[in-house]
Amino acid sequence: MKKYYPALFLVALFLLLAGCGPKYDYTIHKPKVRYHKPHKEALKELLDDQLGKPYVWAEEGPDAFDCSGLVYYCYASMNMKHVPRVAREQAKVGKKVPVSGLKYGDLIFFDTTPRKTGQITHVGIYIGDGKFEHAANEKQGVKISSITSPYYRSRIRICRRWLPEEGPEGSFKPIAPIRIASTNAECKQCYSVPKKVTADHGRWFIQVGSFRGRPDPKWLAHITALGYDYRSVPGIQGMKRLLVGPFATREDAQQVLPNARHEFNPDAFIKEL
Repeated sequence: MKKYYPALFLVALFLLLAGCGPKYDYTIHKPKVRYHKPHKEALKELLDDQLGKPYVWAEEGPDAFDCSGLVYYCYASMNMKHVPRVAREQAKVGKKVPVSGLKYGDLIFFDTTPRKTGQITHVGIYIGDGKFEHAANEKQGVKISSITSPYYRSRIRICRRWLPEEGPEGSFKPIAPIRIASTNAECKQCYSVPKKVTADHGRWFIQVGSFRGRPDPKWLAHITALGYDYRSVPGIQGMKRLLVGPFATREDAQQVLPNARHEFNPDAFIKEL
């Protein structure tokens, strides 16, 4: 029987360690909406409130966070729908921006693997002056770091912008210029028999830009020439949003999204009304 003692000891040790190990909650908890629209001032308040809170892997607040959980919590709290939960998926969303063009609220994605394998493994939120806030690790929690530090600077993989960009006097503008035909006649020549793409009813749309006052008729001509319907809805600070749709399902909108980005705005995105 003695020869079985080592095996029994290992089994007992495994069960002991398994019972004492950390219990992670893998359920994604969507935070309460604190602000109806995403904007810089709201994000600043949210980030200030989280400083110093502990890092816990797989947590998205409100009492503890991992790195992508902090991003998820802040942006979902500003009523931004369909926010990805993990960093590698968050890195696929929004406008790509260079490090030299970072603005408050931009997301910075890092490769923190020992050998820099190119993976997206960490994310922080830029807060200006070369600094970003992030849920660093279990020892440091939510803190502010510098992108100029040799460690982080050399590991930046990509930066993304999720906040709406501000134009003169605080007005919001489209993230990128919309490519359109010069005249309605030109649209008809290029697309003589447009096929209707959108549905008669639905709550899914694709936002292709913002405007103040009335939309440029060239925008609308190009949209309808391609067989799409459109709608304008109130936005932030007196701006209006130009939406293509409706679509019956999110899947329908997702199928059209690549073409909308090609034809209207490379940063177009799906919006639910």
